[in-house]
Amino acid sequence: MHNPLLFLIGILLLLFSCSEPTQEQQHPVVVEVEQEPTIDSTAYYDSLYAPLAFQIDTFFQKRFEEKTFNGTILFAKKNHTILKKAYGFSSLDTKDSLTTASTFQLASASKPFTAIACLQLIEKGKLKLTDSVQQYLPQFPYSGITIHQLLSHRSGLSQYTHFCDAPDSIWPDKHKTITNEDVLDIMTKYQPGINYAPDTKFYYCNTNYMLLASIVEQVAALSFEDYLKQNIFTPLGMKNTVVYNRTNKAELKSPVKAYNGAYNPYIDIYLNGVVGDKGIYSSVEDLYLFYRGLTTGKLIKKETLTLATSPHNESRKDGKNYGYGFRILERTEHPNIVFHTGWWKGFRTYFILDQELNKTAIVLTNLKRGPFLSVEELLSLIESSIQTF
Repeated sequence: MHNPLLFLIGILLLLFSCSEPTQEQQHPVVVEVEQEPTIDSTAYYDSLYAPLAFQIDTFFQKRFEEKTFNGTILFAKKNHTILKKAYGFSSLDTKDSLTTASTFQLASASKPFTAIACLQLIEKGKLKLTDSVQQYLPQFPYSGITIHQLLSHRSGLSQYTHFCDAPDSIWPDKHKTITNEDVLDIMTKYQPGINYAPDTKFYYCNTNYMLLASIVEQVAALSFEDYLKQNIFTPLGMKNTVVYNRTNKAELKSPVKAYNGAYNPYIDIYLNGVVGDKGIYSSVEDLYLFYRGLTTGKLIKKETLTLATSPHNESRKDGKNYGYGFRILERTEHPNIVFHTGWWKGFRTYFILDQELNKTAIVLTNLKRGPFLSVEELLSLIESSIQTF
């Protein structure tokens, strides 16, 4: 039961954060449309963590008032939501207010879902890390590439977003949706050059996860959308999460529009038909359910999650590595941090989890303005609670 005094203090702190003046920006942003702060009826915080909630809210409120952040957040620790809140608008044109149930395109933060789907099939004995791509996609024109290499970005393949986009003769009608099957057909026909020989080095490539989604479809005899719905979304109660493939816009739940500046919305380009590397629309609330499903063993075994969140590439000087569908920040003094970010046509996603300390930070934005949020800076907001709580 919450302490009433702490609850009252927390309310006063959050109210104070909304009225606290912000410091002048070092690099002022030219604003095309005036934004007024809105009341988020879905905001929530745990009174036990009122000082930390105040600190996090101040961080994002300042950026909202500076017009460099528009989006939703959820920070949690030890199964308690520290702060859940929306800042701004789902559409800058109509000024419809965001809520924490609003859904954003996750961009590359869709990759953890693709990886978990593959790992589920591996646990069931239907797929092996050592299997070649050609065992499931016989027309695939490159030999010696395995499931492990796709998952860990060690295939050396080229980016489909590049070779499908140019020259125009490859996909001349840029209004026509391109699908995973179309990309595979293009690879079979044109055999775009590879960047590196398989398993020689890490090279982050969206083509890897497009192929993994297609392999899931072959192995499960389901569309990728249906597989995720039946094996991840529905079991976890993720009611607002949808795999978007440019043909099912009506299925999206409270989707937001993405912008490059206030008067420049991004268009729904033909590449949005490809899934696996991106494509999932979700909310901070549903992503928290995904986090809980991962860390409680509802989706895959604990040892399988450990495998997914362990480094599978050479260590770098900056400490960043990659597992299976998760980026990893290797650290010596603290436990490794597991995360994935995403960027695609105005959408930015930050999905950060600390398994050992049972903490997560989820940030979704739909406004490409100002610098990217630093993962390390977001981590510091969580880690400030280590000594305090």
